[in-house]
Amino acid sequence: MAFSKGKRIEDETSKRIVDLAVNIGCREGVDALTVTRLCRELNCDRRVIYNRFRDIDEINLIVAQRCNEELMAKARTATNPQASFYDNFTALIKAAFAYVYEKNANFQHFTALYKITDEGVRNEVLQALTAQIEEGKSSGDVRAETDSCKAAANIWLIMTGISSMLAANGNYKYLDGQDTMLYGVDAILTCMKP
Repeated sequence: MAFSKGKRIEDETSKRIVDLAVNIGCREGVDALTVTRLCRELNCDRRVIYNRFRDIDEINLIVAQRCNEELMAKARTATNPQASFYDNFTALIKAAFAYVYEKNANFQHFTALYKITDEGVRNEVLQALTAQIEEGKSSGDVRAETDSCKAAANIWLIMTGISSMLAANGNYKYLDGQDTMLYGVDAILTCMKP
């Protein structure tokens, strides 16, 4: 992702930087992920990083994108083509929640990161949930007047909020958290049904 004549291009160094950033961020946390640390691990000058990325915030968002892609790929394995839309949607949400929990608080941090754009909040999980709800609208499983973006955003907030509580409080049991999350998600799904 180096810049050449104003255009961003992919190169091996950019990929190495992102791979290392994912490794550090998910294993040790966002505070450990710094330009200084990346330079030390890669044995390079700061210019190598700044020629490819604007700042550490951009790198954090790229790490978040990678974590969210991994999360959604794992969650999609829980769906069944023969199951109903709502069974599959619930299975996807449960699998995503379980995967976030199985990882660690550092991974959870990156799955909750988002970017504000002219088109609204951008987050890979949020985009995937929105797309799934849109598919439900197309198939007639979801009311046509459902605001897919708002429904997905509410589900995403419930998931990230409960998973953050689990990460921060060792006394909060996983099954209690999952039940609370599913109760909130079910309320939204009930509103979506035709």
